Amino acid sequence: MAEIQEKDSGKGGKVRSKKNSGKPDMTPMVDLGFLLITFFMFTTTFSKPNMMKLNMPEKNDEEPEDQETSEIKLSNTISIVMGKDDRIFWYQQAVADVTAADLIETDYSATGIRADIMKKKMSAIDSSKFTIILKPTDEATFKNTVDILDEMEITGNKLYAIVDLQKQEVDAYTEKMKTPKGGN
Repeated sequence: MAEIQEKDSGKGGKVRSKKNSGKPDMTPMVDLGFLLITFFMFTTTFSKPNMMKLNMPEKNDEEPEDQETSEIKLSNTISIVMGKDDRIFWYQQAVADVTAADLIETDYSATGIRADIMKKKMSAIDSSKFTIILKPTDEATFKNTVDILDEMEITGNKLYAIVDLQKQEVDAYTEKMKTPKGGN
């Protein structure tokens, strides 16, 4: 802080100049510090959160009469169940008939689920209408969902849906999880 120098009101005689104590005045340094903080706050670019774009169709409450509803054939679909500990299963049949033996376990690698998707897409009756049904369990992580959405982009699948598991699937999944990873 600034110091005030006082004159010595002692007896007359020689006027001596008082020597400074060697302490610098810090007031300008404080001002400079606040200016630097303000400068860096205004010039800093904050990192923006990375978001994945998920295209969803517009919600349409009323269906036009001329819109045809097409039934999706089982050979044109594959259902993927994502579980805990990065375990992933797929099956290709009616939901009501699913058992633990029908869930085929694979992994998130290029030779795993990606190869299975491509194989099923090639053997589909109409590969342009090939639909993938993604079913994350309550035990699946967000990373699993992002990984499988990445696979949709890599394999070029535009027709996919994220849905909840039905009771029959939950039962089959629970029974399948009792087997060790990689076991059939």
